[in-house]
Amino acid sequence: MDLKLKLISFLLISGYIFLLIVTFIYNNSLESDFRELSSSLLENNKYATLVDSKGHFIVSNQQKYEAWIDLEYMKRRGKYDENKYILNRKFGDEELQNKKFIKWGSYNSYEEAYLSLGVLNKFSRIYPVTERLYNELFTLGQVTGKFGKTVYGIEPFLFESGALQNNEEIILSIDLKMQQIAYEELMKTVIEESAEGGIVIIMETSTGKIRASVSIYPWNIGYMGYIEPGSTLKPLLVALAIDENIITPNDRYYSGYEYYPTGKNNFRVTESQGYGFGEIGLKETLVYSSNVAITKIMKQVLEEFSNVWLYEKLLNLGFGNKTGIEFKGEINGVLPSPNNWYEITPYQIALGQGIGVTPIQLVASFNALANNGKYVSPTFLEKKEVKSKQIFSETSSNLVKDWLAYTVINGTARKAYKEGLKLAGKTGTAQKAQSGIGYVEGSYYSLFSGFIPATNPQYTALVIIDNPQKEYYGGEVAAPILTNIFYRYYKDSEYVDNKNKIVFYEGIMPDLTDFSVVEAVNVLLNLGIDSKNIIITGNGDRIITQSKDPFTSLKESDIIYLHTLK
Repeated sequence: MDLKLKLISFLLISGYIFLLIVTFIYNNSLESDFRELSSSLLENNKYATLVDSKGHFIVSNQQKYEAWIDLEYMKRRGKYDENKYILNRKFGDEELQNKKFIKWGSYNSYEEAYLSLGVLNKFSRIYPVTERLYNELFTLGQVTGKFGKTVYGIEPFLFESGALQNNEEIILSIDLKMQQIAYEELMKTVIEESAEGGIVIIMETSTGKIRASVSIYPWNIGYMGYIEPGSTLKPLLVALAIDENIITPNDRYYSGYEYYPTGKNNFRVTESQGYGFGEIGLKETLVYSSNVAITKIMKQVLEEFSNVWLYEKLLNLGFGNKTGIEFKGEINGVLPSPNNWYEITPYQIALGQGIGVTPIQLVASFNALANNGKYVSPTFLEKKEVKSKQIFSETSSNLVKDWLAYTVINGTARKAYKEGLKLAGKTGTAQKAQSGIGYVEGSYYSLFSGFIPATNPQYTALVIIDNPQKEYYGGEVAAPILTNIFYRYYKDSEYVDNKNKIVFYEGIMPDLTDFSVVEAVNVLLNLGIDSKNIIITGNGDRIITQSKDPFTSLKESDIIYLHTLK
């Protein structure tokens, strides 16, 4: 009997030791594999949150739980074929091939991840990670970019400078309300005109802070592309010529049917209206956008100064080099060296042709006219002290600023006039060019660069419509957009006064985190979600997570889970 008892005890102890060894090998092997995963594949860095100038969310961090499966370990244990049908629910064979680890999913809670894995848990690990949550409404995504995912934008720039890693919060200069209005007005015109795209950039005149930047394109040409500035360059050239005493405010020019500035037939200048204006002054040159008069002014420039001098002045205006704004991917634009200029190149430049400027360069240089001749570097940071330099005299910039107010009253931008808004600016219509082809007949950029109020500007802005199909003159298409933006923005004073106002958008899932259950349900009901599709879990009184990510598309048929905890 004693022998039998000893034998049973020996077998039990041996079995227990065997299980301990197997468990140790099992867990140690799996743990070793997942140490490799956590050091190589997981990204769990918590970077600075980005908010707009009034503290509203643009980019934030969100706690998530990632479930990862160790496929190699599953194969070593001889369990791969047994579990392959489960894996195939989410992944095709080609996705599983030659993979050591595979991400099963990302979840709002540990419990959610655990339940989703089911029997795969023994081959898996669940990791708490920090994910970046982006507000991509109103083309904000084209401005912010995404660190590690895009080669452009504010966030990649801030990472490279170290600011993203070393701050808890970064306040951007963007005003989300102005961004929304600019987007809506621009999009409306792009649709109405069947245009290929559009740009709006709005800068605070005295500080250089970018308050809105909208790009209705697959990519952001505001910083990464260039255009010919067309007639929006004329006011800058007039201010420059006055400062250099090449012309005086009282000079007058004859605008006839045609003009040949070189004295040859190699370059013919006509007025876009198809007729001359007769004898006009500098004010009328800008108000009517006279091509003949600005070309005659350029001829006077060349009688006193060289091409090199003109080139250096254009550089000083901010063309040909990056502005230095906090946007990775910004380009220099195109300003050819004077060694490569032809005889007609300066006259082309007078008409805003032959050079390529980025929209951010153009709005920053134009802003100097509104800012008493002082150029301020554009910035996306609310708390940054920007560099400035005097590029025009205060006298010449104020003269030109006054003249530009008349373009909205009785000049080329009359459609931008609205009672109560004192807007000033310059229209432009630039024919589009294609590499190897030259200028394309019937294809234009419509531009308006302006500031408001006209007498003591608070904002300077640029509007570009790419190849509108109905009207193509800047005064007809682009200028009214700016009027509509500021009319709506100033009218909505309640938003400006109330910094804590929360705005919800139809068709967009809101962030309901930390809302009371009653508040969250009411918000969803007001957005059109049926009460039977709103499911509350837990027994708490505040929302801690939600099944649908904020700022994603929301349909009335969606079922929304709101999770609470006591």
